[in-house]
Amino acid sequence: MEEEQQSEVTQSPAESTPQEQPPAVVPATAGEASLGQRIGAALIDVLIASAAAYAANRLVGGLGYAVQVAYLLTRDSLPFLDGQSIGKKVLNLRAVTESGKSLSGDWNSGLVRNISMAVPFLPLVELIIMLINNGKPGGLRRLGDQWAKTKVVTVAS
Repeated sequence: MEEEQQSEVTQSPAESTPQEQPPAVVPATAGEASLGQRIGAALIDVLIASAAAYAANRLVGGLGYAVQVAYLLTRDSLPFLDGQSIGKKVLNLRAVTESGKSLSGDWNSGLVRNISMAVPFLPLVELIIMLINNGKPGGLRRLGDQWAKTKVVTVAS
């Protein structure tokens, strides 16, 4: 008994400190994001992309639109954001595969799920689909989520 207590005391600080990195797979207890959370995250992302486009145009004329589109298409796959867009980080959301794996560095899934947002008027269609299916099991999966086999979940802050 005393040996067990002594081994706990002699444990190195690295062993007792929890890691700061998010898990590769979101826990099964993570709930589906609400419609309001998803809209809020999308609005934040559009504001961030617009500000980046404005800054890019001021620094290098004509580059702004490309910067805006690049962020909006890759926002959920950016490794330096741990697979969360800035809007999702603010609202504690994460886009993950159906099995719960983070999209960090998964460029294919990230592009497939967001390409629909680059087509004129398709984001409005996506919103209408989510409004119609709100409250149904899996109802908040927009077309991009269905195509990429992804979902948006809440994560602990």
